[in-house]
Amino acid sequence: METNALERLRADFVKAPTARWGAVVSSLGASVTYLLLLLLLYLFVDLLTWRGEVPAYQELTAAQKVEFAREWEKRTRDERDEATARLAWPDARTRRLAAANDDELAKLPKTREQEPDHLYAEEWEARWQAGVYLALRDRVNPRAAEAYLPAGGARAVDPNAADARPLYGLLGLVVRERNRWTAPVLGTIAALVPLTWAHGAVAYLTTLFIVALGLAAVRGVLVNALAYLSAAVTLDTVTRLRRAVYFHSYRLGSLTMQTIGTAEVADLLTRRVEEVGDAVNGRLTAAFRYPLAIVLLLALILLVNFWLAVCFLALAGLVWLIGGQVAAHFRREARLGERQAAGLLALLKESMALFRLVKCFQMERFNQTRVERQLNESARANWRRLRGGAMAGPLLGSIALVTGVALMYLAGRGVLTGGFTVAGLAVMAVALVSLAAPLAGLFDYAAKLRRGREAADAILEFLDRKGETAEAADAEFLPALTTRMEFRHVTLKDPVSDQPVLEDVTFAIPAGAKIAIVGQNPAEKHALVYMIPRFLDPTAGEIRIEDKNVRWVTHESLRAQVSLVMLDDLTFTDTVANNIGVGSAEYNLPQIIEAAKLAHAHQFIEKLPYGYETLIGGGGYSLTTGERFRIALARALLRDPSLLIIEEPVGPVDEDTLALLDDTITRVSAGRTIIFLAQRLSTLRNVNRVFFLKNGHIEASGSHNDLWRDNDQYRRIQVLADATATEHPVLREEEE
Repeated sequence: METNALERLRADFVKAPTARWGAVVSSLGASVTYLLLLLLLYLFVDLLTWRGEVPAYQELTAAQKVEFAREWEKRTRDERDEATARLAWPDARTRRLAAANDDELAKLPKTREQEPDHLYAEEWEARWQAGVYLALRDRVNPRAAEAYLPAGGARAVDPNAADARPLYGLLGLVVRERNRWTAPVLGTIAALVPLTWAHGAVAYLTTLFIVALGLAAVRGVLVNALAYLSAAVTLDTVTRLRRAVYFHSYRLGSLTMQTIGTAEVADLLTRRVEEVGDAVNGRLTAAFRYPLAIVLLLALILLVNFWLAVCFLALAGLVWLIGGQVAAHFRREARLGERQAAGLLALLKESMALFRLVKCFQMERFNQTRVERQLNESARANWRRLRGGAMAGPLLGSIALVTGVALMYLAGRGVLTGGFTVAGLAVMAVALVSLAAPLAGLFDYAAKLRRGREAADAILEFLDRKGETAEAADAEFLPALTTRMEFRHVTLKDPVSDQPVLEDVTFAIPAGAKIAIVGQNPAEKHALVYMIPRFLDPTAGEIRIEDKNVRWVTHESLRAQVSLVMLDDLTFTDTVANNIGVGSAEYNLPQIIEAAKLAHAHQFIEKLPYGYETLIGGGGYSLTTGERFRIALARALLRDPSLLIIEEPVGPVDEDTLALLDDTITRVSAGRTIIFLAQRLSTLRNVNRVFFLKNGHIEASGSHNDLWRDNDQYRRIQVLADATATEHPVLREEEE
């Protein structure tokens, strides 16, 4: 079976094996320690109920007496003799009765009125105490059996005599559970930890407290270790994924990013990566821990009382099949009612907005009828919504409550008939309640896993997209632009849709020229200039600088000669100095200040709260569009490029700022080739040549005046563009 996307991401990005295995071990250990705490609860409740007493024979139920009679019949004569001898009964007849079997008892003389089973109560008490002695010897050790030996025969035979009911701690439970699966476990504990019986009930309680405290501490450490290690693995995974998405977004090239939009990458970096992180975290914290906890709790419930546990599971299944489905029906009704109510509310709003139309055409009666009908339908939809939402939860809770009452009745009968103990009932109740958390955790993990798989599909689809062409192994160094730059039959297709963006674009720019690119589609203009620094490569044709194909020059030398000032990348959240110098050690603060002065940015930078150390961008001090543009221009000029690409600002920019920008361009244009993505008439009038892009082709080229006079489409685009410009409208300027 093909590995799904989430498994691929786990294999490639989930590292830190030590932390992962530590989280898994902590997860399993937390479940096991919780089960051990439940077993201690069983011992604690039993101690409080019985206080470590060994019951007398007359306190046994009829079923327990029958069970003991069968047990006694299986004992050998030697075992009986040993037990009766160790108990040292004061009366020889009692010793003989205790050791005798049923046939021998029939031959003994009877001196007292016999019970229905043909044995005196004292004789069965003697047998019972002998059986207790043998059970302790077999299940624990001879020392525990010796501890049970009575101080005197009278106390042993008469359990109601004063001081005849000593407390034996855990040994009392061993005796009561002697024929169950728990007996070997309890016997082993009693043999290994004599404090549970050798020094009385208080010492036993103290031992339970110390062990429980230790288990609680261990579980606390394991749970915290699980949270810490899983968080560390998740954080490392999320960081690796975000780094991969970030770097791949740069490998894709500018046109791909422009086509798919930065919103998709932002969504991948944030929501999608977080969903994968939640799935990874859930795998560490829930995938192993909760199934093990459910298995252990169910096993404990079944071992406490098999048939009661079967009844519980059957009733739980009925609750899910009947109550769950009915509740799901009401929830569906609530969702449907909510959608209907929302639609009717929109109609009511529309009806309220028709008051002018209603008054104008005297349609009050008609509209009132419509509104009444909408109100009635809205009331029915809201009733459906409210009824569904109100009944789903209480109905399921009521069914579960009735089921719980039935289970309590069955459990009570089991305790009264001796089927199991109060301690067993308490542990079963706690175990049943404890099942809720891991079950809810598994459902939550399933939801996280589903979202994680969807997110992993999206991330892998993005990471599998083909990136931009790498630098050639034998790439040449590109010198500064001193002669010309050419586009030779350049064609570019959208890498996502495979639709043409530019087709057979051919033109040349002499060094030192100022040209403008004009077109109605920003994607075409951006694609054209982004091919110059090789943010993307043409599908066909070539771009040559200094008669060198840019495919075969080094990225470093190419991009050292090309600087861009684009409206999408004016500033970022950092200091002014880092925005201009981009953190490069190659440029010191005096050089940064000189570049800012050249771009007419120094004056307003000095007025900022911390000057060049002021934090700007989305998370810092707010700047105007003109100020942000001047900082971006200073960044470009700092590198002293031979080719400068400038996208002029769109929107409200004050005239003083525009004048400063014009002054900067005038001062830096000498010996430098400048390409404008022009927005202003003053720029178009001052460039050497304008290239008009339409539908991916160079529709026309020439001076602004020539294009204005000869090309209707160019003139129409300029009219539309300048309608929102900060200068006077084009038509007015042309009239002047």
